[in-house]
Amino acid sequence: MKNWDDLRILLAVVRGGSITAGANTLGIDQSTVSRRLLAFEERIGQSLFLGTSKRTTLSLTGQKCFEGALRLEKEIEDINKGIATSDQRESGVVHVVTSDILSNHLLLSVTSAFLQQHPQINLLIRSAQPNVERLEGDVALFATNSPKEDLFGRKLATASFATYASKDYLAEFKDRPQEMVWLNWDDGSDSPTWPTLAPHIPDHMCRLRIDTVATLLEATRLGVGATILPCFIGENDPALARITPGEIVSKRDIWLLVHADLRKVPRIRTFLDFFIQQIKSQRGLIEDSIH
Repeated sequence: MKNWDDLRILLAVVRGGSITAGANTLGIDQSTVSRRLLAFEERIGQSLFLGTSKRTTLSLTGQKCFEGALRLEKEIEDINKGIATSDQRESGVVHVVTSDILSNHLLLSVTSAFLQQHPQINLLIRSAQPNVERLEGDVALFATNSPKEDLFGRKLATASFATYASKDYLAEFKDRPQEMVWLNWDDGSDSPTWPTLAPHIPDHMCRLRIDTVATLLEATRLGVGATILPCFIGENDPALARITPGEIVSKRDIWLLVHADLRKVPRIRTFLDFFIQQIKSQRGLIEDSIH
């Protein structure tokens, strides 16, 4: 085994439960992941998965590779953390892993101010579905109601979700809401988020499934259908209107997490302090407490 990337791809697919979810986590396209897994199997001359198209069931060889990859990943993480914690400069790169929704609508809103105030610190932002089981960057920003206990973190706010549609779409279907088409966020995993966000919307009413929130938002703006969005997006978008004013359909906590042994590294501490302070000013909108 000469290529760590092969094992990294295997880990992502197994953790995500499918090739699609694994590709989303890695930030690469699904066809590339499929091609790399097939090439991996050809090199070792054995199958990694038991004949399922979704590739969720490991073969004996696949299980051994997966277990070995977990050990190797832990060793690499320990080395990287050891290097990072010994660096006491207030300069360098802070690697932030987050989802596209939080990157585009929260993180980027304060990034310019941070870069101007701290010219010696650069940011590397990777938009993916962060893994709640392990932290893949220096810092992770994501929504979850069950963060991993051994990570040092701060709950920034509890995001409220509501139903939204374009203003024209809502005007068209206001008197016949039962005919609305619903758009569903679906990342291809075995445990999709949608049912927990919208338990009162039957699955058969979700006529279009989209794997990124950015595309889901654009489809809603274009009047393709209605969907559920965080209030800090829906209330800020002039093209959208809230279907049921004052009604909250779901809530999720937003966490800023870091490895416990990295939180005192100067550049990371500087970023954490800055971001936490900046988000405080947006908390009312995030929690929908100003409407």
